[in-house]
Amino acid sequence: MSKKKVLFIINPISGGTNKEGLYKLIEDFCNENSFEYNLLKTTGKQDSQSIRQEIDTFNPSLVVAGGGDGTIKLVAEELLGTTIKLGILPLGSANGLASELGIPEDWKTNLALLNESKSKRIDTIRVNGELCLHLSDVGFNADLIKEFEEEGTRGKLGYAISFVKQLSKRKKSTFQIEINGESYSYKAEMIVLANASKYGTGAVVNPRCDMHDGLFEVCVFMPLPWHKFFHLTWHSFIGRLEESEYFAIHQGKDVTITSKKSRTLQVDGEVIGKTKKVKAEVLKGALEIVVPA
Repeated sequence: MSKKKVLFIINPISGGTNKEGLYKLIEDFCNENSFEYNLLKTTGKQDSQSIRQEIDTFNPSLVVAGGGDGTIKLVAEELLGTTIKLGILPLGSANGLASELGIPEDWKTNLALLNESKSKRIDTIRVNGELCLHLSDVGFNADLIKEFEEEGTRGKLGYAISFVKQLSKRKKSTFQIEINGESYSYKAEMIVLANASKYGTGAVVNPRCDMHDGLFEVCVFMPLPWHKFFHLTWHSFIGRLEESEYFAIHQGKDVTITSKKSRTLQVDGEVIGKTKKVKAEVLKGALEIVVPA
């Protein structure tokens, strides 16, 4: 009987933590379970090419991506259209997709999932040509991520500092949304293209989430006065955003969003840049992911 072949792709700087203990844990786990494995560390240079080459050479049945949502997205792009399963080892500052799927952050508990062979197919979204597994947005959160990257401080503390800074810089734009043959106009601070329900912080932005229904949600956050901010935040964390007058939601298989002013776009934690037009479409059941039983 041939050994199970597992390829680990680890972002060594994700989350700002030392990974030496993780590498030893992976080695011990694979030896104990008679897994044949390779480990590839991302460098930020030609990672897609390196991952593709390693998959072609090693021919694994499972690829485990260790990092934040950006790393998961990078690896998943190379698995679309294949029968290879994706494992997720959450190592980022905000591990949104892992949180959504109930995937544990504890290294030993996480690796144990590889023995359970439980997986599920999920939809993905193509946003301006970029693969989105979790959440994409234009506006406030994308500006926040851009600030976070420019500050260069990794980890949850750096993210919190950037969040506070962006609160004082909130901007609104007029967006035109074309979906399901209908057109809507909103003044908004942020529009989220949601395959999932919440950010890694636990804040729910999509109360209608179903990751395998062949649809995604367009969630609109309209300008609100300061005294309503914590009220909306509370509605978000308890999953009752649709009760707020400052929130709107639409479901569909594809959407076009335009604005007169360029706004920052981010996809799964990666800043794509400023744009006046966002086009997105669902890719139904495009990816098979290892999940807890």
